[in-house]
Amino acid sequence: MPELPEVETIKESLQGMVGLTIDDIKVMKPEYIRSWENRPADYIGQRISAISRRGKFLIFETDTGRYMVAHLGMSGRVYLEPRGKELQKHVHIVFELDNELELWFQDARRFGGLWLVKDPRIMLKDMGIEPLSRNFNSRYLKPLLSNRRVAIKTLLLNQHLIGGIGNIYADEALYEAGIRPDRSAGSLEPGEVHRLVQAIKQVLRSGIDQRGTTLRDFQDGYKQKGEFQDYLKVYGRQDLPCPRCQQPVVRQVINGRSSHFCPSCQK
Repeated sequence: MPELPEVETIKESLQGMVGLTIDDIKVMKPEYIRSWENRPADYIGQRISAISRRGKFLIFETDTGRYMVAHLGMSGRVYLEPRGKELQKHVHIVFELDNELELWFQDARRFGGLWLVKDPRIMLKDMGIEPLSRNFNSRYLKPLLSNRRVAIKTLLLNQHLIGGIGNIYADEALYEAGIRPDRSAGSLEPGEVHRLVQAIKQVLRSGIDQRGTTLRDFQDGYKQKGEFQDYLKVYGRQDLPCPRCQQPVVRQVINGRSSHFCPSCQK
């Protein structure tokens, strides 16, 4: 599933769309639109005024204050193609732009979707803090962990508490912080909480710098793959040597999610 660095990468790659006008919208799968506060026809003739991100959601704003919010689910893609190109399989929605390009929404498994809304803040009001914001710090995180028996990995994936972290970057951040993913959240000491906050920010920024992680499906708005997969230290590296101690990386299922860690370096 695309996580914060992947959605941020897509957002940045599509900034050239800002200022363009939507000439037409083709909806092949109406059910892929999850909210119909606005109609697709309402966006025709509208100029795209901003493209932003909140957690794992991509937000398109028009000059009349209408919004399109996209979530990529497990395997979704949002990218540009020349106008008139033959549609590929699993393309559910197409936006024709006034520069002879089209924006395609492609999602083979259809776990994502597009929301046509008047105010994305209402839709996303229950999402947790942005982990790269200044307000995400030890003072914010420590009370969230206090007295919680849930595994720290599970807590990091809770989008109501922290918006944007998924399996890959949770595993990598916990490795950098030296914390086992199955530790109870409430057991972390103040120093460990500080290390974890710093590790989360470091790993997410590195993921953005490397333009995301491409293991199978991820690509940016111009169909370019990311490179952070070449820098992963534990995620997906079961039985391979830990970069620090050379002990084999272990895979463990925690609350239904696959987790990878070094039992020697992470306590």
